[in-house]
Amino acid sequence: MERRSIITFYFFIAALTVLDAVLIRSPNLLGKIGLIIYKYHYLRTFPKALLTVSLVVGLSALVSETLCYLVSKHYVRNMTGRMLLLILTVCSVALLVKTGMDFSVGSYSRTGLRFKLGAYLLPAIMTTVFAYSGFRLVKAAKPVVEVPSFESQPVKETDS
Repeated sequence: MERRSIITFYFFIAALTVLDAVLIRSPNLLGKIGLIIYKYHYLRTFPKALLTVSLVVGLSALVSETLCYLVSKHYVRNMTGRMLLLILTVCSVALLVKTGMDFSVGSYSRTGLRFKLGAYLLPAIMTTVFAYSGFRLVKAAKPVVEVPSFESQPVKETDS
């Protein structure tokens, strides 16, 4: 059942990745001029934007899944894996906050609503990927405790 939910999650992330590429690719006139001036050639066409966003999201997913795999095979302790994923999640949230600050003032604030939403969506996707993997590790960390029962112990017979 868990494998099915992981596959569903990554299909959802793939759909968000395509949506993000569509949004980033459609700035207004001022945004298009900014793409030329700042030499953001990797965002000028839809295929380039899709490749850029896919590489960032794919690398995030690869790092998080590698950490989950290493924890499941006991190469890395569960607490260490959770801490690393927490650090990556916090860094992604910080990137989201920085993006929000950058796109609220200056020339970036006039690039168009779709372009701004696409810029916000990429760090939000990264945050979601890292947080999801972190929650999977927390869920898997619950130990199973076996409690001995009285019925499983042999009964001693007494001589009377």
